[in-house]
Amino acid sequence: MFGGLAFAPGAADAAPWHGFGDARFTLPRWTYVRRGGLAWWMLAVDPEHARDHARWYVELAELDHALRAHPAASSATVIGRDDGDRAAWTRQVEGIRAAIADGRVAKIVAARPCTATLSSEASIGAVLTRLGAAHPACTRYSFRSNGPAFVGATPERLVRRRGLAVDGEALAGSIARGAPDAAERLLASAKDRGEHELVVRAVVDALGRFCARLDAPAEPRVRALRHILHLHTPITGELAEPAHVLALAAALHPTPAVGGTPTADALAWIAAHEPAPRGWYAAPVGWFDARGDGELVVAIRSGLLDGRCAHVWAGAGIVRDSDEAAEWDEVALKQRALLGALGGA
Repeated sequence: MFGGLAFAPGAADAAPWHGFGDARFTLPRWTYVRRGGLAWWMLAVDPEHARDHARWYVELAELDHALRAHPAASSATVIGRDDGDRAAWTRQVEGIRAAIADGRVAKIVAARPCTATLSSEASIGAVLTRLGAAHPACTRYSFRSNGPAFVGATPERLVRRRGLAVDGEALAGSIARGAPDAAERLLASAKDRGEHELVVRAVVDALGRFCARLDAPAEPRVRALRHILHLHTPITGELAEPAHVLALAAALHPTPAVGGTPTADALAWIAAHEPAPRGWYAAPVGWFDARGDGELVVAIRSGLLDGRCAHVWAGAGIVRDSDEAAEWDEVALKQRALLGALGGA
């Protein structure tokens, strides 16, 4: 089953998220799988048609031909861009910092979309191909609902389960890539280290309830992406007994990397103050099978493509020492991944 969930119940009920809803998972008739040097097709068959072999081979030939064909090149480019109200963003960050100063929360992730106008409707296949070429270390995904497509390339795994083996990660704290000492500055940043530690503790606490063993390094490492560096801590463990990957995801989402802490207070603040509904942005998307194995990633570096309009999302974690201008720039930096795949500068 492939699909995803909304960031929070009701977050995908309003435009432009119509049709996505709180959750949707689909069992495809045909699934193509590639793992290492192996590749195969899987077919989901209605028992009434279990012996209709001729039909299967016709469909498979058509699919195989489509898979071998290169996706059509997209001529779409970004011809206009609205980054939103800067004054509203400043008020949003100041409001979060006031809530932190009052002791109500320790961190809240502030998110905003920029709205890009395209010269023509983008080819989803071409966008995914560009994302793969530019961000090979990220997980690409695309889900369509009655026209609009939710597309992205995320560096962040929420959780993966294979039998009793389970792994997740903490990915929080970031700096623009480019300066020779950027990694050293990121590792030395008390703000970013504190923000990262909140996520590590939350992931360890959530997975620890399911695990007989759980391992997390004491110090983060730096993960380098095309435009940005992140603090990264891999977290691995062994389940005490089988638990469905969706149960693990439910315990984890949203981590402080995309929501905040304490979780309930951060989510309440986001629902009351963010100017646009998040929809499926920063929510779990991925797959699971009949055994409860699967993998869900965090749908960041993402956007909703609707005709000639693209709503490109990103967020920044706001803590006590956050600076409004720096966080605005961080969001814009994260939006570059999808904007670049859409033909933006």
